[in-house]
Amino acid sequence: MITPDTRIEEALGIPGIVSYFFRYGFSPLVHSVTFSGTLGELLEIKRVPDPEAFINGLNAFLTELAIAIGGGPD
Repeated sequence: MITPDTRIEEALGIPGIVSYFFRYGFSPLVHSVTFSGTLGELLEIKRVPDPEAFINGLNAFLTELAIAIGGGPD
């Protein structure tokens, strides 16, 4: 499960996660390098209006993706 304290480097290891960021109009990269802080910090920098909703949606997206490829929720 992704939380505000999840490090971006860790999150980027999850297949498909970058597409969720792009869907919402931003990248987990800052100045062409991977942001080195937490997801919560990145959402604050990117001024995401409702970080909690973004994270809840991200977790739902990852669950759906896992089910679609034959896995299941972790």
